[in-house]
Amino acid sequence: MIPIHHIGILATSLSTTAALIAPGTPAAAAPTAPAPDSTLVLAVLPADPGGVPPRLATLECDPDGGSYAAAGSACDDLRLVDGDIAALTDDGGICTRVYQPVTAIAVGTWEGNPVAYRETFSNRCVLLHATGDVFDF
Repeated sequence: MIPIHHIGILATSLSTTAALIAPGTPAAAAPTAPAPDSTLVLAVLPADPGGVPPRLATLECDPDGGSYAAAGSACDDLRLVDGDIAALTDDGGICTRVYQPVTAIAVGTWEGNPVAYRETFSNRCVLLHATGDVFDF
């Protein structure tokens, strides 16, 4: 079960992103550069909060950026599957069988279409092999 404070952190991030990408908001009407069509809030939440802290990042594609340091490679992976994270293929890498489950969550838009992804993996290594660079932050 995800601890309450982790849910609060994720909810705050998702609310902020939704406000930034919502059509018709005052920020969108301002004469600034247009917001990217593809913006995702990404989270990796460990099942055991005593071990590794949750990770959060914002990924923007076209132009690539956000709080994600390697946005270019993550966006390239998503472009190959038209933003469908579940369609990413496992690269077949080798991981230990240590059971330290993590849940990967992505919420936002890809080319203007809503994205909602959530999957639990047996450990971080398995997550990274299954999702490429998307959750490698």
